[in-house]
Amino acid sequence: MSLLDDCNRAVFNVRQPHIDYLLGLGATPEAIATLGYRQPPFGVERIDVDDAGRWWPEPEGKPALIVPVFERGEMIDIVAFRSSASARWWWRIGCGSILGADLLNDVWPIGPLRIVSTPLQWLCEGGNAVCILDWSCPDYELSPMRDREALACDSPMLAARLRKRLSQPRKVPPISVMTGGARDAA
Repeated sequence: MSLLDDCNRAVFNVRQPHIDYLLGLGATPEAIATLGYRQPPFGVERIDVDDAGRWWPEPEGKPALIVPVFERGEMIDIVAFRSSASARWWWRIGCGSILGADLLNDVWPIGPLRIVSTPLQWLCEGGNAVCILDWSCPDYELSPMRDREALACDSPMLAARLRKRLSQPRKVPPISVMTGGARDAA
């Protein structure tokens, strides 16, 4: 099975009661439609999970919401979470670091970049925000945030965590100077 197959199956599983439930959690029809214009907005799947943070379809598993993770217009992973505990999620293959990653490279941003705590909140925002899925991702994935004029987080806890992560010094590799064919350490 491919990511696309997994995503399509989950999207196909969505029924009106799922949409109504999501609306009851704070999503608006406009948010779902806005996200659906750019990508499959969400799906529903019965899953099982492991301790490494991965999920897989399991007919006898517990139901979860499924959200594809896109980067540069390509699906790179799928996250699953339970609406009752949306602060915990699992990856299908473990490649997706950021929901809304393409917003980080927006050349003409309007207003502050919105950062949300969970994939559920990201879905409720219609994908018009960023959700950091993997806080141990490489620095270069988060570095575009340093260049933004303003960041707006959905909670003080998220703001503190983001401030701490973005304040960490950037790693600098050893630098040497080439002189006369010999390497001299700088």
